[in-house]
Amino acid sequence: MRVISGQFRGRKLRGPRGAEIRPTGDRLKESLFNILDPSIQGTVLVDVFAGTGAIGIEALSRGARQVVFVDSSREGCRLIRENLELCGIESGFRLLSSDVFTALRLLVREGFSADILFMDPPYQWRPYRDLLEVCFRTGLAHGNSRVVIEHDRKAEVPEDGDDYHRARTVRQGHKCLSFYGFKSPGI
Repeated sequence: MRVISGQFRGRKLRGPRGAEIRPTGDRLKESLFNILDPSIQGTVLVDVFAGTGAIGIEALSRGARQVVFVDSSREGCRLIRENLELCGIESGFRLLSSDVFTALRLLVREGFSADILFMDPPYQWRPYRDLLEVCFRTGLAHGNSRVVIEHDRKAEVPEDGDDYHRARTVRQGHKCLSFYGFKSPGI
């Protein structure tokens, strides 16, 4: 696992010891950032179920203004801190050690808004719709925000909701990235 591009390109990141944390593979991460890259400079990104922090660190490496890492596991938070330190990143980030819904509600209460929300829940995760509703109904996502969910190709991720629609899905083997945005009027 490494940083693919930008200021910290080539830096090796520490990975998990067990199977509890499943980092996004380099190939899928490269696909994600090839899609996001033109719009990553100066953005605010939330890396939910951050695990090793690889997605958020890649975003910082490519010029994101701020990253909020959210992870509830002790090992995940330790890995995020270690990987930030390995890259020499001392600012531009925040780490919330909490379950996802508690962390997102905290951000909502603070009036926080993100340009990109990346979510990589465990593949057996089911409440995808709840996650999307929190992002699109509370102000976490704004009109130009993108919400991206990494999931297994067999997962039942929503096509759309009252406020959002799935704009694109990228498949690589059994892994997928689904990109969501606000619905345009009339959709």
